[in-house]
Formats: sequence, structure tokens, C-alpha cells
Amino acid sequence: MRWPLLLPLLPLAAGAADLKQRQCFPAQELRVCLWQDARLAARQDGGFGGDSEGDGWKLALAQAELRIYDSQGGQLSRLRVGRLSKLERTRLSDGGKPVFLLEEDRSAGFGSYSGVEARPFTVGARGIRFAQPQGADPAKPFVMTSSLKNGWREGRDGFLLASCAPDFPAKGEWDGETFRVSYRRLKLQDGQWRLTERSERGFWENEGDFPAERLFPK
Repeated sequence: MRWPLLLPLLPLAAGAADLKQRQCFPAQELRVCLWQDARLAARQDGGFGGDSEGDGWKLALAQAELRIYDSQGGQLSRLRVGRLSKLERTRLSDGGKPVFLLEEDRSAGFGSYSGVEARPFTVGARGIRFAQPQGADPAKPFVMTSSLKNGWREGRDGFLLASCAPDFPAKGEWDGETFRVSYRRLKLQDGQWRLTERSERGFWENEGDFPAERLFPK
């Protein structure tokens, strides 16, 4: 499967009037824009890294939306996304279509594995196509997480992803000390995303240098 189509045309949602456009990027003859709760859109960080999901808001934050517009400014489709979201344009392209990142802050405030989740996507007249590696379960969206024990960076033709987790034995209990580091490469090739992976015992946390590219599979 190449890029599953996940963006239907949505009816106007209650509270949509409380949204404000925060980001907008050209995508060939189209535009992709992020609309966010007006209280967050006014902030430079859009709520990332703060307490914007906490109890400080008397009224619940409205869910953000990705909206696709044609060259005349007409809205083609939109998708509800996390309240704390932002868009990034990558250096990648798929057949001339720029590849974007939807980043959603899923931080729980504690733990080593919750953080910001990023999803690569392209934009077309029919909507948004999120990246889904060949052979992956289409019911499970592919995400790249940035947290204490997960990280990623953009490469020449895709993304490098690193993660660290306990190395549980086949039998018996975990000793509480042994970890395994996974090195994955998500590569865009001929319009398809391919994911390769290798792992080895070790320890890594996303607080210093990112692992060297030679550690990742080709």
C-alpha cells in the first residue's frame, strides 16, 4: 500500500467559529493550512511544550483542523487533528508533491515514551495521504515519536528513527538493566515508503547526540 487516503470531507463542526488559521503552506496548486483554537493560535508556540491541555482553560480547547484549499481559495476537505498540533515542510517530495509533517503533542507530562508524534503526508485534490510503510497494518497509523527514549531525524530520502526499550527475555523476568536499541530507516522510493529495521543491545536516550547513520540499515 502506498499512501492510504484518510481525509474525508467533514461537515462544519460545533465550535468551528473558535478556530483561527495559524499556519499555511503551498502544495503545488493547493494550500494546506492548520486551524487551531484561537487562544492557542495567538501564541508563538501554539501550545507546544506547555500546559495548554491542563485545567487553566475555563472552556475546553477546540480540536484543531487541517484544511485543504484549491487555487481559488475554495475549501476542498479538512481533517480534525490534535488540539496541540503544528505543520512542518520537509525537504522530501513524492513525484513533485512536497512531503509535510503533522506534529501532534501527545505528552503525558511523565514517562519515557510519550511525546510529540509526527506523521509524514502529501496533499492532493482528494485530500491528505499519510505515509504508511509497505506491509504495515493500514489500521495502525504510522507515527514517529520524539520522547526521552524515541527520536528521529530527516535524511536524504526519508527518516531515521531510533528507540530504546527494555530487552525482555523469552523466559523469566527482566533484570531491570538490559535494554535494546532499535534503528529504523523509513525510505521514500518510487512513490512508496519502505521501512527497514535492526536492533542490538545497548542504551540510548534522546538527550544528546542522535545515533550515527552507519548504525541504521540501508
